Amino acid sequence: MSQEDISLDEKRIYGEKRDTTVAYVATGLGLARVEISGDQVGRVGLVHQGAVQDVAGGDGQLLVATDEDVLVGTEEGFAGTSFGPAVAVGVGGDRLLAADEDGRVAHLAGDQWEVLGTVDEPRRFDGPYLAAGNGVVRADEDGLAARGLSGVRDVAAAAPYAATADGLYRWVDGEWTVAREGRASVVTAEDGRAHAVTGEGLVAREGGRWTACDLPVAEQVADVAYGESPTVVTAAGTVLVDAPSDATPDGTGGWRHRSLGMPDVTAIAIP
Repeated sequence: MSQEDISLDEKRIYGEKRDTTVAYVATGLGLARVEISGDQVGRVGLVHQGAVQDVAGGDGQLLVATDEDVLVGTEEGFAGTSFGPAVAVGVGGDRLLAADEDGRVAHLAGDQWEVLGTVDEPRRFDGPYLAAGNGVVRADEDGLAARGLSGVRDVAAAAPYAATADGLYRWVDGEWTVAREGRASVVTAEDGRAHAVTGEGLVAREGGRWTACDLPVAEQVADVAYGESPTVVTAAGTVLVDAPSDATPDGTGGWRHRSLGMPDVTAIAIP
């Protein structure tokens, strides 16, 4: 048995056992399932083969964008939905959303996709919000509602935030305000916390201020998700966890990491 085959519980001989968080990572080889507990990035397995463009999760639901179709996670595996090739997927409450390369945006109603409209260069969903070349768009029940800006690379439904080539923006009192100057490519927010990828690398919002994160690897961050702790994945396939002090053997806390050995990573989701 290799070291990688040992379970998280077997590795953690001393101290209180912690709940395991399961994350899903979109890679060029397929969809990877990653177990995380405290400071341990544990078992990794490929649960769907073939390039995955995006993955989204929430409220126990999992949605996967591939070059052939949009897949829904089930207890038996993954089920096709007949959407066709997709570049972005989102889970907004009880709504499942998808967008294709041509900009078609739809939501899954029962077992049928209903088209809500089109956008330019769809990039990422977060909840009902979609980051696109022509700005932030909200996917409502009866269509798409433009929320302004342009050249948006990522969006976070909390606040909301928008990452653009011109800066990181936050929606305040009915308008977009600059939250941080300089280009931004990724943003994630939840429960008063936020992370973004800027020209300075990964930054975190703490106490109303943005501060740089000192990551142990010099790799481009592809995405951030929140489980028990902030979890980061790089384009090169490294998963990093910002472990709390009580989860580390020496009580210092901080970033712990492990390479998945899978290239071309685009996204991470924690259902």
